[in-house]
Amino acid sequence: MVCMKKLFLFFALCFFFAAILSAQNFSVRFEMDPRLDKSLFSLAELPAEPFMRSALLASGAGQEETERHLKALEALRQELSARLNSLQSEEEKADAILFFIYEKLLSKYDFYQTRVDLALESGVYNCVSSAIIFMFFCKAAGIPVVANETPRHAFCSIFQDGQAIDVETTNPYGVNPGKKRGQNLGGGKSQWITVPAKNYSGRRQVDDRRTVAMVYNNRISQLQRKKQDAQTVGLAVDAYELQGHSAVSRNDLELCVGNVSALLTREGREEEAVAFLRKAQEAFGSCDSWTKKISNNYYNWALKKIKTEGLEESWAFLDENKENFSQKDFAELKEAACLTAAASAAGKRDWKAAIAIVDQGLKELGQSKRLQNSKSAYQQNVAIDFHNAAADLFNAGKKDEALEKIKEGLAEMPDNKILLNDLSKMSN
Repeated sequence: MVCMKKLFLFFALCFFFAAILSAQNFSVRFEMDPRLDKSLFSLAELPAEPFMRSALLASGAGQEETERHLKALEALRQELSARLNSLQSEEEKADAILFFIYEKLLSKYDFYQTRVDLALESGVYNCVSSAIIFMFFCKAAGIPVVANETPRHAFCSIFQDGQAIDVETTNPYGVNPGKKRGQNLGGGKSQWITVPAKNYSGRRQVDDRRTVAMVYNNRISQLQRKKQDAQTVGLAVDAYELQGHSAVSRNDLELCVGNVSALLTREGREEEAVAFLRKAQEAFGSCDSWTKKISNNYYNWALKKIKTEGLEESWAFLDENKENFSQKDFAELKEAACLTAAASAAGKRDWKAAIAIVDQGLKELGQSKRLQNSKSAYQQNVAIDFHNAAADLFNAGKKDEALEKIKEGLAEMPDNKILLNDLSKMSN
């Protein structure tokens, strides 16, 4: 007896994977620190006391701590005032101020120590915190002073007879870098000290609001290094309000909000990410980056539903949120939902159900190469089932029944090459 060989089945599957990280609980502040003085937000140049008060609040100091520091600084200002009375030029006064703050306050440099309150308490400082303290005493003494910002540094300039003189506040001899300065060592001895002059790349003069905002920005950078992005948003909000909604502060705010939404997305919390971004839009208005992130979150959210829920549920979600998808993404996701549901039916060897699902997709979406290919694969599997059933009957000596099984298959798929070939062989 001639034996018919059984054929192996094949079908198309479409898988989607999502890496779900451990959920992180956090709260995000969208409201401005109520202690900030709104009347300052439109001023490019701030008086000494409001300038330092804003810097202390930006540093994270509490209300009582802020008042204590301001009181101590006022006492130091009065002490310094007596030293400045005998000096004539602004440069000489700036020299005296810088020496004074190193004598009374600053002692150790730390690249990351940007908080003014901690600098006043511990003596540990960086370019930003030392610049703000220097600027406070200059302002109190009536010396014109501004801050300069570079990508990785901050320093000051004072003005004498309309000419700017740079001040490197991280060094007690930093007034007019490059100038040879003498220090009296006593006993008729002295030494000469020169702080090297630098051509700071990318330097730009900034107003007092931006100077205070440097404290916020440095604190934000430290939090980002510690993977504590949720805490950066409130600081970015304060900096945004303080700077009068400037373009650079808006960009910083958008980045901080975007980082938090990205964290939620990575953790598989797309619905929360969307709600978070919507809240940011309500508070501060929309922007292209947030709109794009909302769309991306809806896309990932849809993929999760496609993987975990049925076709009807997935399509309903897509239809309800159609405005959040591009036309291309919407069609691709609907197609993916069909392919996934059909693959699930195929996994149970229910080829007819898989074909029906694919047909539903073709009816909804029109031409689709992927859906058509899947349908062809499932139809081939149906034909193989008929072939294998006929082979079993044929090999058992039931040729007539085998022939009827092939004809039954051809009634459903009259053009199938496997079944037509079987019919030809059995008819001979």
